[in-house]
Amino acid sequence: MIHGIDMAQVTLRFIFISDADRPTVSLKVPEDMLFQEALVMAAKKQGKDSSIVTATFPGGSPIEGGTVKEVADKSPNIHVIDPSVVG
Repeated sequence: MIHGIDMAQVTLRFIFISDADRPTVSLKVPEDMLFQEALVMAAKKQGKDSSIVTATFPGGSPIEGGTVKEVADKSPNIHVIDPSVVG
């Protein structure tokens, strides 16, 4: 809460689909946070190098960026691919 204003929050589920057990990281973040910042946070929580992972919507559509609200409005579920695991 900032100066009595309740910031709206968005929850995104980052599913690391290239890992065999498909671990998931759920993040509840301010809706105006940049999506790239949330992806970096999720990658770090999973012990991944955020500079090499890529994120797509389920089905493989690319995520162009923007805020987490803009992304979550399309889908709160995000597929994360780690090319070092896929090979």
